[in-house]
Amino acid sequence: MTTAAHICPPFIDISRWSLKAEMLLVNYWGDIDAFKPPQLAETFSLAEMMDEDFVLPEDKQAGRAYYEAESLNQEWWLINRDCIAWEERSLELFNLWLSLQAHFDNDVSQYNERCIDIGRPELQNSGPQLIEDIDEFKARCILLRGQFPTLIKLEVDGVSYEDAINYKKDSKAPEISRYFLTATQTLKQFKSQSSSLDPAVFMQDQIEHESKNHLEQLTAAWEAIKLMGSPTQRQLAHQKLRKELGINAKDYKGLMHSLLIEKSEENVKLNSVDAVKAAAAAATERSVVDRFLMAGAVSILAAEGGCGKTSLIYAISEAISKGTPLFGELPTIKGHVLIVEADESWRNSNEKWTRMDYAPNKDNITTQWAWDPSKLLELEQSIVKNNSVAVLMDSFATLFSGGGESMNDSEMGLYLYALNQMAARTGSAIMVTHHLKKGASRDNKGSVRQITLADLFGSSYIVNGASDVWALWRTDDDGQHFQLRYLKDRSMLVERNFDFQLTGSDESLRFNLHGGSLNELEHRKTVREKLLSILRHSPHQWFSVEKLVLELKDASKFATACSERAVRREMSQLYVNAAVSGVDRRQVNDSKPGRPKFEYSFVR
Repeated sequence: MTTAAHICPPFIDISRWSLKAEMLLVNYWGDIDAFKPPQLAETFSLAEMMDEDFVLPEDKQAGRAYYEAESLNQEWWLINRDCIAWEERSLELFNLWLSLQAHFDNDVSQYNERCIDIGRPELQNSGPQLIEDIDEFKARCILLRGQFPTLIKLEVDGVSYEDAINYKKDSKAPEISRYFLTATQTLKQFKSQSSSLDPAVFMQDQIEHESKNHLEQLTAAWEAIKLMGSPTQRQLAHQKLRKELGINAKDYKGLMHSLLIEKSEENVKLNSVDAVKAAAAAATERSVVDRFLMAGAVSILAAEGGCGKTSLIYAISEAISKGTPLFGELPTIKGHVLIVEADESWRNSNEKWTRMDYAPNKDNITTQWAWDPSKLLELEQSIVKNNSVAVLMDSFATLFSGGGESMNDSEMGLYLYALNQMAARTGSAIMVTHHLKKGASRDNKGSVRQITLADLFGSSYIVNGASDVWALWRTDDDGQHFQLRYLKDRSMLVERNFDFQLTGSDESLRFNLHGGSLNELEHRKTVREKLLSILRHSPHQWFSVEKLVLELKDASKFATACSERAVRREMSQLYVNAAVSGVDRRQVNDSKPGRPKFEYSFVR
């Protein structure tokens, strides 16, 4: 079925149109021939062709500016007249439009044809359109953009500046018409008073114009570079563009980061609270590895060197490829896994696979051994092609610092942002290994200490760019016991600072769960499920935390005891996941100081 969206063309970007129109006019101002359309050669008869002096007539080519002007002419009617930008810039846009028509339709032939088509021939004009001085055009563009203040007072022969520029509006004072100021004169008067104003005001338009020109160039180049088939070719193109812009590599990456954010689909589509809530309700969030790895997000697995993070990555890939539980305990979603390995050669990895008895579903595993940031596009293409549920990358420093960047550089966050966007678009879980600072797991006395986010190596932008962060470190001297801690919990897979206690083997390079960590998780899961069951048995009835605690203690129902703090934590989680759980809350106004209190109910 054909919809309105298929029939109606989309609105165009106002800023883009105005910039293109202004640049075209400035480049070809007054050159009417550049805007002339192509003309077909006159027809000729067979007799004329047989004449010995016959010369084959040629088509007259269009002027150099014609096709771009024609495109702008068509796009003019696709500008949204109901938006705020149009309200703010309509005078500026009409100025550009009229100037464009003075060149594109100088003999008013197109205008006259439209008059005839609509049945209003009396509206036709005769004679060519006048093209003003280019300096007048430029000055009016500046003034219509409103870059200059209107606080300047000027008197000429006792006539105020405001009266002079608005004389046409004052029918009672026609005698002051001689003081009417052109756009050039008006701008000159503004600039002559610069001593009483902030000098930055007079630089603003020039800076804005130059920056818009660079943005236009950068955006167009960005789109063109993305279409190049070779990563090396894209890299060379970026270098060429950077040199053309005259900026250093660090600033260029910053610009690309800003452009990436500006062009983000999330910024366009999720620009309101309602849009975000609707997207959250429609999303099918799931963990690829239960309580460990979230789909559609970027995770960091940080560890000290030689701690086994690469072996853990391989174990994760094996479990997902076969759909078997990780550590024999954590359920996984079966699917394709893409491994991007840069820390080890394929020979080193094969040795580890042999020691591990690595036996994945080979149909669900793809490996890449040579990679750099220029291949981000190919990475996403590979994810889409294979429908990869997980991407495991080893390691961040090796993969993303090949261009000479330091791990402490702020632009390292750019790569995490790009991966986040990729994960969101594809729904794949992306996990990147990273390093802890040397000696982070031991204090000055050599005793084991607890790892925090501050212990991750490099810039804080790396941590900020990830949704989840896990840290792995040894807890004994014999290297058999490990701690896997959840340091950043944006996906809320488990509670922040929750620890998996692991045992490791130097022979098999395998990890196993031990201790009560999993039992604790199962207990929490059970409590949450039972709390939800209580609410579902009494829909639209409101329960305080205290009342829910009593319900859990009721042996005739669940024979489960739990503290108020634990119940409050689980209810908060149910409320956050309201789109799935159907749990709502309301604040209780008991006039008592302290933290706000809530009641909960199952409403759907």
